[in-house]
Amino acid sequence: MTDRTITNDDRGFTLVELLISMALLSVVVTIVGGIIVSSLQADRTIREVTTSTTDGQLVMNAIEQTVRNSTAVSVVPNADGSSVFAVVRTTAGGTARCVAWFYDIESEAIFQRDSTSAISAPTPGAVGSEWREVSGGIVADDDATGTPYPVLQADGARGLAVRFAVEGGSSASTLFISSVTGRGPQSNVSPQCF
Repeated sequence: MTDRTITNDDRGFTLVELLISMALLSVVVTIVGGIIVSSLQADRTIREVTTSTTDGQLVMNAIEQTVRNSTAVSVVPNADGSSVFAVVRTTAGGTARCVAWFYDIESEAIFQRDSTSAISAPTPGAVGSEWREVSGGIVADDDATGTPYPVLQADGARGLAVRFAVEGGSSASTLFISSVTGRGPQSNVSPQCF
């Protein structure tokens, strides 16, 4: 039988060495975990901002394209002063038609409707199925005193001013402001839209 003698190299790690290595490992795991959590939060914020920006751009593009090709514009605020109804007579696509937008403060959405005849304003909070929601999460922008600007407002005889914010979830809202004027010859006949 061979006798083994224990040398300093055969003893393994001491308790102090194990505690130090565990402490260093926990610091590294905490730092890496914090970086991962921060990255996930940044990703969520970026996705929310991107979604709200895309929604707002879609609303603005739809309104601007139609109003540019319009021959007449009418804007009517509801009795509550917060929901707004706008109608244009447009010749986009070569055929005269009526296009209306309605900002419903109760559902925080902008709705659109097309028709070959006059369109009347829906009831706030009870928009019918003939209206298509263009985007939700729409809120009126407020001035410095907290008074909301109109989402849709007449801008001259044939223009439409649009001003709203799209809520971005837990991140800041995205503000959209635009004004567009009809370029077609002024007319509100066949069809009579308002």
